[in-house]
Amino acid sequence: MCGINGVFNYFNKSKNIRSIVEKINKIQFSRGPDDNGIWQSNCHKICFGHTRLSIIDLTKNAQQPFISKDKKYTITFNGEIYNYKELKNELIKKNIEFRSKSDTEVILEAYKFWGIEFVKKLRGMYAFAIWDDINNKLILAKDPFGIKPLYYSNKDGIYYFASQVKSLLSINEIGSSYSNAGIVSFYLWGNLQDPFTLYKDIKSISPGSCVSIDINGNQKIYKFADIKDTMLNSNSLKLKNDNEKKEYLSDAINETVNAHQVSDVPITVLLSSGVDSNVILSAINDNNKKNCSALTLDFNYKGNEDEVYLAKKSSLINKINHDILEISDDEFYTLIEDFFLKMDMPTNDGFNNFLVSYLARKNNSKIIISGIGGDELFSGYPSFNIIPKIRNILKFIPNNKLLKLFNRNILYPFLKKGGFTTKYSGIFEYGREINSSFFLVRSLFLPNEVKEIISDDVFRLGVEELDLFNNCKKDIEGFSDEKLSIMYLEIKYYLCSKLLRDSDWESMANSVELRTPFVDWTFFNKIIPLLKTNKNLNKYNMLDCFKGKIPNELYNRKKTGFTIPHQKYLKYFSVKKKFSNPIRDWSLLSYKKYIENNLI
Repeated sequence: MCGINGVFNYFNKSKNIRSIVEKINKIQFSRGPDDNGIWQSNCHKICFGHTRLSIIDLTKNAQQPFISKDKKYTITFNGEIYNYKELKNELIKKNIEFRSKSDTEVILEAYKFWGIEFVKKLRGMYAFAIWDDINNKLILAKDPFGIKPLYYSNKDGIYYFASQVKSLLSINEIGSSYSNAGIVSFYLWGNLQDPFTLYKDIKSISPGSCVSIDINGNQKIYKFADIKDTMLNSNSLKLKNDNEKKEYLSDAINETVNAHQVSDVPITVLLSSGVDSNVILSAINDNNKKNCSALTLDFNYKGNEDEVYLAKKSSLINKINHDILEISDDEFYTLIEDFFLKMDMPTNDGFNNFLVSYLARKNNSKIIISGIGGDELFSGYPSFNIIPKIRNILKFIPNNKLLKLFNRNILYPFLKKGGFTTKYSGIFEYGREINSSFFLVRSLFLPNEVKEIISDDVFRLGVEELDLFNNCKKDIEGFSDEKLSIMYLEIKYYLCSKLLRDSDWESMANSVELRTPFVDWTFFNKIIPLLKTNKNLNKYNMLDCFKGKIPNELYNRKKTGFTIPHQKYLKYFSVKKKFSNPIRDWSLLSYKKYIENNLI
């Protein structure tokens, strides 16, 4: 796990690109405190930077940027390739020799042998850049879910890329003008929707994409993995009975959990009282437990007792070392300030992951395993139940302009004045279609509320650029199943654009690698066919696979999520309660702090 960056001066202007890379390496130090490196081509047009967090092959042989033996190819790589040993053996059979035990070298040799199509063979989380000196082109790639970030700016004949938005923002030539789409996206969703960032000149490379830029600045995009296509085109499985379905699911979970344990350093499971983390812990093979431990964060406030109790019980059942760690109030408030200072892009979420990453590193852990992704695949979110209910109710209520007027002019002002949540004042306007109902459930603020916060011009231009509702509608075209539609929207707009993006910078800010066995392309391709076979597939099916290894209390426990006591910590910043939902107040504070810390 690392930080990568680079500059491609394809118009050959007189510019010291190495100094830019050196600067970014320093900014991205926390992503790779173990080592760093810089490579520049003989023509001085391309320069790569790298900061290393040593996970696989801890020797100097795996230093990056990594140059091929013939010096025709160079790579800077961030991530982990879980099937690199299998690919390496395949290449060895083709008489290819290796100088290291790293997955980085495997990627480079795979590209040399198979060409760009090799990305379809990779299993893992990754973002990388390859300089192909034979064809004089730069190649950038990002894994199918976008677990590992990669941002770019193509400005005045120079192509810049880096693992963090802040890194690119430090370059004088890249403007710091705000993106209208980015601003509106934050207030509507509480995060920045891919490919937007908060800045006009900085964008995110799309998940499952390869981008190539040649010496003349010509750019091509190759989409090698598509989540929606996989969901639409997968066939149901021919399984005879429930036992076969259970066995299939159990095998799939065990396989992905154990695949994600490839490492030359110990691994820590983030253990809560939730289903996903407990399933992961239970799926760890007995042979691998010597290299694993579990970690639970105790917030030490009323309502958190079950979290600690059930986590402890699970660790005892599974016979794995378990640490329960607390954070003092003084330490906590220091970390809040640190969280806002290191925030790569504004978000209304994620402080919890920042805390556990901090504790993991404090506890000498370099790798943490999270249950992120389980809720999307196994209907764990309220949206899977709420959206069908809303739509069923509205079937019996006429859809007309009077209801919309009632919504905006009577219901919303009444709720606002009374201090109630105003979110569902948009139920008659947004609740009828799957796409708009999803927006209603997941929104931070409704459009009419956003217009009260930002200027009319920013709102209008931002909405036009986002084209939010049209895009959401297009996203679910082709889906005949309501559940699959909601699942895809959750994956695209929440998992990929929010959870994964936030989790990366929060963990890497603490020099920790975060792995997500349920967000895995191989696992995903196994689960979608099962879901089409068993449309009622849910968290209980996961629990059923690990009976005897899961505390009995989890079977009937209501989902709580991994949250923090927002209201308590808002008081620390003297934030006066403005909304009935403290997350809204927290979101506005988060955005304010981000802007204050990143004024150029």
